[in-house]
Amino acid sequence: MSAVPPPPRSGRGRVRILEVSLVVAVLILAAVVFLRDPGAYQIPGGGSRGTSLASCRSSDAPVADPSAPHGLFILNPPTRSGEPYYADTLQYLQNNSVLCGADFWIHWNTVDQGPTAARQYNWTAVDQEILPWTEAGKEVNLIMQMVGYGPNETYVPPYVLTHVPTMQCANSSTTPLFWNTTVLTNYQNFMRATVEHFTGIPGIGYIRFGLGTGGETFPLFDVSAPGCWAALNSSGFTDPLWTNYLTQMLDFEKALDAPFQLMVALNGVGVGTDDNLPAQTAATAAANGIGFGTEGFELANVQENATGQPTPCGGWCKQFDEYEGQVPLELQTDAVSSPNGSPPIGSLTTLLPYGLSQHTQIFELYFEDCLTAYDPNYPGYASAHAAYSQVFNETALTVGFAS
Repeated sequence: MSAVPPPPRSGRGRVRILEVSLVVAVLILAAVVFLRDPGAYQIPGGGSRGTSLASCRSSDAPVADPSAPHGLFILNPPTRSGEPYYADTLQYLQNNSVLCGADFWIHWNTVDQGPTAARQYNWTAVDQEILPWTEAGKEVNLIMQMVGYGPNETYVPPYVLTHVPTMQCANSSTTPLFWNTTVLTNYQNFMRATVEHFTGIPGIGYIRFGLGTGGETFPLFDVSAPGCWAALNSSGFTDPLWTNYLTQMLDFEKALDAPFQLMVALNGVGVGTDDNLPAQTAATAAANGIGFGTEGFELANVQENATGQPTPCGGWCKQFDEYEGQVPLELQTDAVSSPNGSPPIGSLTTLLPYGLSQHTQIFELYFEDCLTAYDPNYPGYASAHAAYSQVFNETALTVGFAS
């Protein structure tokens, strides 16, 4: 069960009504196609579709930004034969028409070998990981991670990390001061190299550059731990400094003139801030044609919105409403979901319909959740696959199917 979306903002109600009417008309047409040609296209998990429904690769009228990327994407699938569920992923997910493709986490230091290397940017491993998916006709999206999420996760190349000031607190990674000129320049060089390498490679849907920790935009992991907020401030950090840094990086991304969609995460900084950062980031991103979303989607977002109370969603709910149709909007759950509905993540049977009501057109779904829907060998399949495959199929009616 999903929450009822909030009423439209003042001045946009008539436009919103027309948009909703269009979506309803398209879905009615889809239903008619189903009834008239039920064998046109079989959907894994039940149901069928006709050829008139939008695919992941074509313009999709039911979504807010029809020409931008849209669909259900598998997050960080296993890529090596020795990894658990690698074979299952190939069998049940890679050729699944409900799933548009896959998103891969790429660490900065796995590609950037340094300026003294014979080949500074080595894309061999990345190219090998994505090739089976693009050859299968799937879209591939890349999430470039700048700094790790934990004390043992260092994604910054050694040639950068050993020559710049850093901070580290509690469970954070050793984190460079992002606004340091050396860090900024070398990461921008990596961003430029990324766009240059993937220009012309078929199957790339979008790239999200992490501008803070991981693929996101907050400066220090575990900042709420004792002493960490003070450690961040002692590094020279201020809200205006961070806002200016993000603006500079988003302006740089625009100047790259990428032939594919670029994306950015919306994050607050943490305790002690006015939490206005998501609004500022969204405004800059939208002005530059850069899509945005959140990697912290969870049950509380739905519950708090349903009661009309202030949301703990880091500002993304408001920004999704503000920039609907201007750039593609994306959601990723904070972790693997709980099919039984338990917090903090909750069930995708609640989250996906609510995400659609908030104009989301890109859903990044942990591969474990996809296996729950489609892999009879995966724990939890027997009890949850019927509900999960159904909500996946229903969501794909709006955001698109793979060809």
